Amino acid sequence: MISEEFDKYMERFKTKSLKEKQSIALNQAKMLVGLVKQMCESKGIKSDIFLNRELIDTNLDNYTDDDYIESLIVYINSIQNMLCDYNIQLSTRENQ
Repeated sequence: MISEEFDKYMERFKTKSLKEKQSIALNQAKMLVGLVKQMCESKGIKSDIFLNRELIDTNLDNYTDDDYIESLIVYINSIQNMLCDYNIQLSTRENQ
């Protein structure tokens, strides 16, 4: 169920410009990457964050919509990869 507080957050979010929305989404993706990385490290699981040129492009003030999507895909793939590493390692440990 969606909370009233989240509904209010989304109403405020919808008033932002496209660039502001993109910035918020990228910052949330970065935070999620950090959280998943921390989860892996807390269990002693080696997992890497993908770092490439696309991430650098969105650190510039004049990034394009293509730069934004490319960076978001890098973050999403990093999260997927780290969660897969996490799941594989935990499953392997449970089966030993």
